[in-house]
Amino acid sequence: MPANLPPDYFAAEKRFREAKSIDEKIAILEEMMAIMPKHKGTDKLFGDLKRKMAKLKSAKESQGKSGRKEHWKVEREGAGQIVLVGPPNSGKSTLLRALTKAEPEVADYPFTTTSPVPGMMPFENIKIQLVEAPAITSEIIESWIPNLVSMADAVMLITDLSSDNIVE
Repeated sequence: MPANLPPDYFAAEKRFREAKSIDEKIAILEEMMAIMPKHKGTDKLFGDLKRKMAKLKSAKESQGKSGRKEHWKVEREGAGQIVLVGPPNSGKSTLLRALTKAEPEVADYPFTTTSPVPGMMPFENIKIQLVEAPAITSEIIESWIPNLVSMADAVMLITDLSSDNIVE
């Protein structure tokens, strides 16, 4: 049996497919259920929308309970991606600033960089993306840094050879 849905429903369905956040998707689903005519031909569609709504609400609840985990993904640009890693105050931000037009914060205290900082380095007629990762030590490493490193084309280990604890 045909559903005979109005054009407003199809516009809302398109917005639902393009929506990014769970809250936005839930609001659009509620709008779609309100727009949809209630008759025998829309029963299955209404059930599908209710099922999607329940899945989104349970995903939202489980997301809130698990705590907020940070996942950083830097979109790949240019011919390749190189991640700069190293201990605190080793010069990663200074090198990134010198090779690219990026403006990372440079300071004399450790752990200045708290999130990935991308920059584009020109090399001959191509661009290579450099991404500075936060400092790592034998005791401290952000949980998402290994994933950032594994997704890169290359890794550049930056260290200060004049440092007293170079063996670390």
